[in-house]
Amino acid sequence: MDIIVIRHGIALDAATAHGMGLSDTERPLTAQGERATRAAAIGLRKLLADQPVDDILTSPLLRARQTAALIAPYLDDAPVDQADVLAPPVDMGALDGWLHTHFGERRVVLVGHEPDLATWVSWSLTRKRDRLLAFRRAGAALLEFPGAPEGGTGTLRWLLTAEQLRSLG
Repeated sequence: MDIIVIRHGIALDAATAHGMGLSDTERPLTAQGERATRAAAIGLRKLLADQPVDDILTSPLLRARQTAALIAPYLDDAPVDQADVLAPPVDMGALDGWLHTHFGERRVVLVGHEPDLATWVSWSLTRKRDRLLAFRRAGAALLEFPGAPEGGTGTLRWLLTAEQLRSLG
């Protein structure tokens, strides 16, 4: 199973959102965040070449849902589904179990948040909860698993910032 992990794009600053009466779950992408996410999605499409994406799973938070909607047209118009298991804080074992029971041997995209994504990637590589890396906004990574995901069984194939993805487009 291949899993592409993507952090949401640049969102409205938390303090500004709070001043507007928005909760953390309601923080939208900024115009700059939308542009940067689209540009990163173009690079991601080129990187994946002819490899199809089966599903895009997103956190229920607005900025992640918006990111998923922006990248979907560049990824075979893969269906976008909300996955509450990606809402912060993410339980590593629960996410593995959810992916195991729902997806099997497919290529899926997970759209979520820091530090949860980096922790899950680190967990997938080492079965330890120590974060080995960090995702910048609209950054992405590809993990390969010999079967369904399970902590310690993943192989990191690449990790790219949004800037690196944009340079591919």
